[in-house]
Amino acid sequence: MKKYLIISLLLSAMTAMAACTPSDPDTGDGQTATPGRPGDIENPDTTGRPDQPSQSKTLVAYFSAQEHTQAVAGRIAEILGTDIFRIQPAEPYAENPYDDSDRIQDEAYNGLRPAVASLPEPTAIAAYDTLFVGSPIWWHQPAMVVCTFLENYDLSGKIVIPFFTYGSTEYLQHSIDKVHDLTPSSIHLRTYTGGSVDSWLRAIHILQ
Repeated sequence: MKKYLIISLLLSAMTAMAACTPSDPDTGDGQTATPGRPGDIENPDTTGRPDQPSQSKTLVAYFSAQEHTQAVAGRIAEILGTDIFRIQPAEPYAENPYDDSDRIQDEAYNGLRPAVASLPEPTAIAAYDTLFVGSPIWWHQPAMVVCTFLENYDLSGKIVIPFFTYGSTEYLQHSIDKVHDLTPSSIHLRTYTGGSVDSWLRAIHILQ
């Protein structure tokens, strides 16, 4: 009986630890955040800035730490030929986000807004009709640096499409709601929930 009780307690402890760590260990690779136009999908944040002349009316803005979110962002940009911007915190996170769990938890639970490095000008963002916004799910919601980005712009009337990378779908809806709350006057389309990016884009009628 004691043996089963000990196993039960260990399983409970492991479940609690999993619930209290970032859902997608996804910190940056040390590169400077530079928005860009399509052309370098393998490293999509190295091709220029949204405030440079562009024909695209769609921007993919994303924060990625261990490249999971970047992979989805790059695929969206590749399929649609969009401009792209990697959201980088002014104070970088640790290479392994689990090493920054205290900071990430503090930002999430206290609604902090870490500064973003090299924010595009509001006039540049105003030129877009559609914004894809990507983030890992950290402490049950998007990384707070993504919230900082969204709060810097008036996105009224624009189409805002969130997409997330995560280890569990348990807090996906909460993360979606967070983006919607930050962009109340925007038009919101269904978020990416895994699988084929192409199929998702067709399902939301962005890709014909």
